[in-house]
Amino acid sequence: MNNDTYNVKLIRKEKLDNEYYGFDFEKPEGYSFLEGQYAIFKLADKGIVGKDFRIFSIASTNEDDFIRIATRISNTPSDFKRTLLALEVGEEINVSSPKGKFVLDPEMESVFIAGGIGITPIRSMILYKATHQGCAHDELIYSELESCYPYKSELEHINGLHIDYAADIEPTQSAIRHSVELYHNDAVYYVSGSPGFVKGISGLLVEQGITEDHIRHDLFIGY
Repeated sequence: MNNDTYNVKLIRKEKLDNEYYGFDFEKPEGYSFLEGQYAIFKLADKGIVGKDFRIFSIASTNEDDFIRIATRISNTPSDFKRTLLALEVGEEINVSSPKGKFVLDPEMESVFIAGGIGITPIRSMILYKATHQGCAHDELIYSELESCYPYKSELEHINGLHIDYAADIEPTQSAIRHSVELYHNDAVYYVSGSPGFVKGISGLLVEQGITEDHIRHDLFIGY
């Protein structure tokens, strides 16, 4: 595993929706990743109280010339997130080499299931697949309890991608059952969100007859 780290400059930040914020950083020369992977972002020498790093999935594609992340920042954030939000363009953060096995299977159709900010690695996967293979037979189930959907407009412009929005547990489960009826084990189910979300959705998929080798998941722990 490559354990290199890089100091990268913030090139832009934006408020995406409600408490969701996006950050774009310079992409180091030679930095390459598979869509769906994550990296460790560290705010060194900032006097952070508590952990001075967080794990963020990469929301951009490898073909972009920047590294994009997004996170939820409440009105009472951790010191790390408060400092991250206060970063000015040109200030630096330390980023690790890419990590993780939550990546696309190019031979299978895809059912993407995102809970809240779990959309970030899925955005990366969808944009890559739309460019290289097309998403005509793919589905996104986007679950967000406050009906705030970062990247909604962008994703709705992906040709052929079917999107189900779900603002509660029951419609999320209903959409998943419908997808299972359509795809069975002829697709890979990519589940991304909080540990509780991933555990619950993965369990539901298994109950519906989806084999574990057709379920991939990304856990957002303490993001």
